[in-house]
Amino acid sequence: MIHEFITDFLIGITILIPSFIILAFAQTKFTLWFGLILFSIASSVVINVINSFASKYGLQSEKGTILGIFRSLQALARAIGPLSASFAYWSIGEKTTYLIGSLLLICPLILLFNVQYSLKRIRSTSRDTINKIKSS
Repeated sequence: MIHEFITDFLIGITILIPSFIILAFAQTKFTLWFGLILFSIASSVVINVINSFASKYGLQSEKGTILGIFRSLQALARAIGPLSASFAYWSIGEKTTYLIGSLLLICPLILLFNVQYSLKRIRSTSRDTINKIKSS
């Protein structure tokens, strides 16, 4: 199940990065719209995956608190993100802002690859342990 979340999140992030780059270099309406369509598709995938993943944590009695805090942090990010991006947009320009945004999206990719690697290691270690117990 976690593997499905990671795969969907990776798909969303890998679509987001090129959408930022396309938006940075958009010179025509078609290119702009193409970048925006990619951005909206990727954003919807990433946000839904993150919300689904967050809903899996905690006890049944804690779910409301966990999701409430999580949604509050999302709202805070939706307020701070555009504010900081607009400052960057007007001070260093649109191309640089979008390129920096696409580079920053590499950080979650690196984290996810580390999580995937750790999960594979844990699975192989637990299988080895089970096989040793069975053979004993």
